[in-house]
Amino acid sequence: MFRFALFLLIIFPLSACSGGAVVFAPTPLPPDVSPLRYDHPSGAFSVVVPRNWSAFVQNTTVLAAAAFAAPGQDEPSLRFAMMNLGQRLDSAALGEFMNRYQAEIRTDAARYSEMDRGAMGDGSWRLAGLRRAVGGVTQQVNTFIHQSGTFLSVIEVLLPDDAAGQAALQTAINTFTINPDAPLQPSEPSSLAAATVSDLDILHVSTWTTAAGVFFITGEIGNYGTSWAADVPVRAVLRTADGLGVAEAADVVMGYGIPPGGFAPFSLRFGQGQSALTSGYQLILGGDTWTPGEAQPVYGQETLTWLDDSAVAPDGRLTITGVVTNTDTEAVYAPRAVVTVFDVAGDVIAAGFNDITPRLNPGASADFQIVVPEIGGAPVNYIVSIQGLS
Repeated sequence: MFRFALFLLIIFPLSACSGGAVVFAPTPLPPDVSPLRYDHPSGAFSVVVPRNWSAFVQNTTVLAAAAFAAPGQDEPSLRFAMMNLGQRLDSAALGEFMNRYQAEIRTDAARYSEMDRGAMGDGSWRLAGLRRAVGGVTQQVNTFIHQSGTFLSVIEVLLPDDAAGQAALQTAINTFTINPDAPLQPSEPSSLAAATVSDLDILHVSTWTTAAGVFFITGEIGNYGTSWAADVPVRAVLRTADGLGVAEAADVVMGYGIPPGGFAPFSLRFGQGQSALTSGYQLILGGDTWTPGEAQPVYGQETLTWLDDSAVAPDGRLTITGVVTNTDTEAVYAPRAVVTVFDVAGDVIAAGFNDITPRLNPGASADFQIVVPEIGGAPVNYIVSIQGLS
């Protein structure tokens, strides 16, 4: 069991009296936020969290992970991940692991900066850092790394501003208990890179403005689940410093669907540019009536093969051309080509798509072209994906 400390504030509420008529009305019971022991399905670990927190759970043969979010939170503030190295690391090897985890393995490595590192009294390490979140907000993140026998555990804490939130997180962290007989198969440290906080995640986001003043938010969605996600809606809200929305743009990610382990780009356009009142933005995936199911069978690279080439015009216009072939024994309908363009930092600076032909017969080939007229930086790489329907 770990004993970690978070900075804790105690706030005393003010009270007031007022006159007037006395009204008797039933007082609704507050939500039950009493602690509840959570046992991971694998039996690898347990932790005590408020019972009204939601959980996102991952359970594979090599990884036991769970992320927890309080009601109303946009993202989980507490994440646990555990794996089996098959051997115990000495201090030097543990230091090398922490360096690799911070630079390569953690999913937010490209937008994370470590600020401080120190050993805890129980042999674990606390790594304090800052994360640049989607929307430009800077978040303070504490990462705890602990070794117990051959098991490595990573706890990530997104520090809140309020005292109640800090107290709940401190309680949860201090109740985290590892099962020394956890049935996790030995694996490489890179297994921890699969620990996420949801089946779908927003990645590699960039914002940019064209010479004509049009504002873009571009990025891609990663599917870390086990099934296809089709017609994924994504919405951007420009907000003031007070959190008020001043403009919105919405669309679905490009392509017919995102396969498990796959990615798809999005491009949200604000034709009037940014308001002078805008201080940040919020990206929202999904909706009240949307579920990440596959609308119909989607064919991808297991059926379609292609060759492609690119050219950049003097005005910056990027053109992708190529040839796609149907290697299946069935016809593929409405094949669609999608391109995602990246800058040197790996962020998405443009995306586009084009429908190729109404029908592509077995063994047949067809030419395709995608024109990307506006790019938010210097392109250094691009990825083409082609999907079709049955």
